[in-house]
Amino acid sequence: MNSDQKSTAITLIKAVAVLQLKLLLGAARDLALVPLALAAAFVDLLLLKRREPEFFRDLLRLGEHSDAWIDVWSFGRGAHAPSRENVDALIARVEEVVRDPQTGARRARVLKRWAERQLARARLRAALQTAADKERTKPGDTGAVTGDKKGDG
Repeated sequence: MNSDQKSTAITLIKAVAVLQLKLLLGAARDLALVPLALAAAFVDLLLLKRREPEFFRDLLRLGEHSDAWIDVWSFGRGAHAPSRENVDALIARVEEVVRDPQTGARRARVLKRWAERQLARARLRAALQTAADKERTKPGDTGAVTGDKKGDG
């Protein structure tokens, strides 16, 4: 096998693996959407007298968006097709991280810092919410239950 054939074989094997992954993603999405579609249609039927159906249509738009994101048949368009921000881009990033450990380590650090910032923000929001809840239920308010027992501790 010469180098061109080897390169073509690797490209084909990669395309088959990506197709299988995308088919699995699509199947998982479909399994999740089946009960959601039934529930959305049921709610829309219940509310039909009061308003136009919207939940089922929203779910259809979500399904269409996820279908475009998964883009199962993208390999058929060839390499000359414009790049999209979808599963293919995500797979390319993962492949880049696997192939270049330096890039992978840098991205992992960036992701870790982002996650730490998000966690800190969530903790701050929770603390502020807790403080606001305590302010609303101060001892001395009639009917307030704080959960604290006087004399314990």
